[in-house]
Amino acid sequence: MWSDHQLLKQMTALRAACSPTFSLRRRMLHFIQNFVYYMKFEVIEPHWRELESKLNASKEYCLNRSKHDDSTEANFPRTVDDLLNEHNQFLTRLFTQCLLSNYDLIERASKIMTTCLLFCTQIKFFMESTKVHETLENTRIERSMMRFGKKKKNSDRETEFRAKREENIQRCSDRILKEYRTENYQHMIKKFDQVFTSHLAEFMKNLNSDYGQRSNSHLTNLFMQLDYNGFVSSSLYPE
Repeated sequence: MWSDHQLLKQMTALRAACSPTFSLRRRMLHFIQNFVYYMKFEVIEPHWRELESKLNASKEYCLNRSKHDDSTEANFPRTVDDLLNEHNQFLTRLFTQCLLSNYDLIERASKIMTTCLLFCTQIKFFMESTKVHETLENTRIERSMMRFGKKKKNSDRETEFRAKREENIQRCSDRILKEYRTENYQHMIKKFDQVFTSHLAEFMKNLNSDYGQRSNSHLTNLFMQLDYNGFVSSSLYPE
């Protein structure tokens, strides 16, 4: 979907008509990127590094056991039971901080991601119906044949090609603009925006609840990650 929108941005005549679609896509992309970043780099990665460090320390202890004093307390697993306990703690932390233990949050997150997937599918169908990719691909092939063909280049052929390309782009723009202005398309974008905003508002409200602030700092961290510089709250509660 990102590549489709980058393609449409090249058609300057569509920028105003595409604004609601681009805005919704940007909000969805912001949520997905930051949600994935939080789980990968603020939950999974640091806890895995911590477990890996303890495993390496345990391995070093086993290889050089005679040099270690067993009477001193160690912060790494020394026995199989210790190892299993560390692994269970690792899984528990991931389970909790990836929201898998919070039914309300994971349900709302699932609804948001389902909405994003449906939106991507509808935009894909829309782009296929306009045949803009087919038109521009033919133009690209023609350009390649002219550039690497046996015939020598000349300014007349180059000018003719550019004029034809502009004509094709204008034709695609007119076709897409006509579709954008249909009642069905506008209703679809408006409906997706309402559903996404509703699910996101519930998700953020749950994250910012007293439970999230007092008992689970990771929920507050996720809230701040998603609402950096007020990006989400400004769209949910515009002034």
